[in-house]
Amino acid sequence: MRNGPEMDALRDQLTTQMDTLIASGREEGMQLAVYQHGHQIIDITRGVRDDTGTPMSPDDLVLVWSTSKGVTAAAIHLLAERNLLEYDDPISRFWPQFARNGKEGITIRHLMSHTAGIPHLPEDITIETMANWQEMMELFVAMTPVSVPGKVAAYHGLTYGWPLGEIVRRIDGRPFARFVQDEICAPLGIKNLFFGVPAERAGQKARLSHDLAVVPEYVQPTQNPVALANHPLIQTASIPAANMMANARSIARFYASLVGTGVNGTRLLPPRRVNNMTMVQRWAMDETLVGRDMGFGLGYILGGSVPTMSSRQTCFGHDGFGGAIGYADPEHNLAVGFTKTRMTLNPDNPSSSLELMQTLRAGLNIPE
Repeated sequence: MRNGPEMDALRDQLTTQMDTLIASGREEGMQLAVYQHGHQIIDITRGVRDDTGTPMSPDDLVLVWSTSKGVTAAAIHLLAERNLLEYDDPISRFWPQFARNGKEGITIRHLMSHTAGIPHLPEDITIETMANWQEMMELFVAMTPVSVPGKVAAYHGLTYGWPLGEIVRRIDGRPFARFVQDEICAPLGIKNLFFGVPAERAGQKARLSHDLAVVPEYVQPTQNPVALANHPLIQTASIPAANMMANARSIARFYASLVGTGVNGTRLLPPRRVNNMTMVQRWAMDETLVGRDMGFGLGYILGGSVPTMSSRQTCFGHDGFGGAIGYADPEHNLAVGFTKTRMTLNPDNPSSSLELMQTLRAGLNIPE
């Protein structure tokens, strides 16, 4: 159903819904892209990207927080597919210094399933340190686990990414951000996805805002998500867990490459690898995301954990702090990318992301 009256009606419905959300003040700028059976069927951009009212462009780059993790995971899976690593390899196999202070037993699988026991960064970490790869490596070497690896389910919001990126660098030789460009973006024709926005694309960075009526008094700048997301050092650094800047088209195209026949006949990873990486690794109440019963594969949240994605466990992907999301629905050969500039941080406010995904699934006759 790529074209025809029903698809046109769905596009119009989603466009009107996005315009209504913006007019109400709940949202400012949004991008929505959807692939089905390897073809883009929906591509909608609405609203503004900054304080001056610049219209949002489909090519604008939005920091999507943990939506980054799905792309980072794919880099590891590519190396596994090339027989360059095993998921149960200790991280110290590739990075011997990492074994210090009781971390010798932490495996790649532990980290990708958020059971590695190193879920938090030091509270006094600075933006400058976060933006410096070598300083972050030294920080991880000195880190001590707070729980036995593999025993405690605790989401590794930021600590998930740097060690995986360092594994990529040590195995392949290229910096993580370069590997993503060469081995993920280039084969798929993706031109708007970066871990570190290049200078020539700086003019297309969207500004993030939030929906909090009262802004908390943050002790450290790194605790302020708006200041962090909009900081030039963060936007140009490589933070594999959380600083990917991309547009919805690129996120959707990435996930489309993991289902069916891929994009234009190109699959990033074969079906057996995708089946392996989306098998349940742990399903438990999370100690970091308090009160959330979370299911993880190897680097991907599984459907049922995030209603925006679906209640069906066969769906997989990753949402991002504030409302961005990318996911695939293999049963229906569907792939979605969604970005938004106004982060939903107030837990009492409804989720625009969920509302739009419900409209999308209903319009495509896809069950929740």
